[in-house]
Amino acid sequence: MDISLESAKEKVMATEQEILGLLPQEKVLSRFAHDTSPLMPCSGEQRKWTGDAEAEVAPGVDRDVFLDEVLESMSAKDGWTVDDGKTAGGKRRIDLLHSDGTHLLVSFRESPETLRVSGYSACFDFPEYEYGEEY
Repeated sequence: MDISLESAKEKVMATEQEILGLLPQEKVLSRFAHDTSPLMPCSGEQRKWTGDAEAEVAPGVDRDVFLDEVLESMSAKDGWTVDDGKTAGGKRRIDLLHSDGTHLLVSFRESPETLRVSGYSACFDFPEYEYGEEY
């Protein structure tokens, strides 16, 4: 696969927004997504882009029903493997892994109640990377 920084970043951000879009929009109080970040190393001169998106939600969102919907939606998409797991703190988390290496984690946080989608892209060649630069 020939993956560029731009296509890798776009896939992560688009999938994050797709997942946030599954929320009942009347329950979304605010949304935020990082559109730049430093790159993480893969192997050699390859890198991956990291990002996250969040939506603060009003009380009344049934977390389990929502996470079930994410499971169902992403399981139906070609290339995605979906795992229904737990965070280190024992809260439910959906782990999404694409066959190209794109990896996203979907979970809720408290105070304020927030849906968080974070992850990183597939690896791509990027020999010109300078540590600390954001893309």
